[in-house]
Amino acid sequence: MKLHTLISSIPLLFLGAFPATIIAQEIKLPCDIVEDEVLDQTPADRVELITAFNPAKTIDRVDPNYPRQAARAGAEGWVQMSYVIDIDGNVQDPVVEDFGGHYTFKRSALRAIKDWKFTPAMKDGKPTEQCHQTVQFDFTMDNNYGATKRFIKKYKEADAFIKSKDYAAAQTIVSKLYESKNLNRYENAWLWSIDAILGRMLGDDIRELTSISRTLASSKSHNTEKKIFDDEYIGFLHQRLFNLQAQSGRLAAALETAQNIKSLPDAESRLKSIQGTIAQINKLIASDEHLFVNVDLQDTGTHFHMLARNKFAFSEIQGQVETVEVRCETRRVKFTVAEDFVWTIPAKWGQCQVMVKGDTEATFDLVEIKKI
Repeated sequence: MKLHTLISSIPLLFLGAFPATIIAQEIKLPCDIVEDEVLDQTPADRVELITAFNPAKTIDRVDPNYPRQAARAGAEGWVQMSYVIDIDGNVQDPVVEDFGGHYTFKRSALRAIKDWKFTPAMKDGKPTEQCHQTVQFDFTMDNNYGATKRFIKKYKEADAFIKSKDYAAAQTIVSKLYESKNLNRYENAWLWSIDAILGRMLGDDIRELTSISRTLASSKSHNTEKKIFDDEYIGFLHQRLFNLQAQSGRLAAALETAQNIKSLPDAESRLKSIQGTIAQINKLIASDEHLFVNVDLQDTGTHFHMLARNKFAFSEIQGQVETVEVRCETRRVKFTVAEDFVWTIPAKWGQCQVMVKGDTEATFDLVEIKKI
């Protein structure tokens, strides 16, 4: 993994001259009915179950348009989202879980996914809604490989500052690079990678965790011939992500990362090194201890958490937390939020992810309730 292997490419000026590729990497999981008007009618002092659900087939999937502004700049990136299929087979409630690269990719992905068409899911012989848990759109330019000389220069400067422990100077360079509107997928991957390193040096585990996740998301769009990171570094990132998820209480996510490690070339040695932690996670999930995760909604006002148990609650709420939506393998439910109220999710619903929405300044503890 050497930076000098990133050779500067000719700037991209016109989309027509440089064909673009947009790939949807999809994971399909069924969900359930949502009635938004019920939420509007729910008193603020009550906790109300809003929804209750089964699978749909694809008729048409429309690729997003490559935004002209991004194409002219040679910008690349990706968008991760979840969405719901309504009783007519149309997409509703698309939610951007995360994105990387040019800001216009979000809008393009949202527009495209709303035009996807399905045969509706059926329940008791009648059409019903369904959720597909995640999809990632990769926005890439054909023949756009490597990094610019300017990016390489700035990256090396930031790296030198980190090595000399001048983290403030490194942060200044990294912040300016984030302001760039023309980074390609290679540059984005390197930028998130060094941001993860800076987060680790500053002791900011959540920043490091987020940046590693984005580094890996970007690397999905790299083909085998033009990979930016070698297998050793990708393995290291997965292992580090696993450890950070475990340390921060994101236990189900950590176990999912451990599953992903199994598909890596160096899986055996890496799994052996984390086997003890996996055993501790499983023991903790099965224990009579509450599991706490500190959450800060920050800029987006939305937080996603994969549940390790089927009971959870909120405590220490600061600011406005509006709704919590639980998307599972076989159901989707939506609630208003009340502190210290315990939600119980039927075990037969399978693996569930919680989506919490609220004010960008809101903080709270998400508590997975102990086994009884």
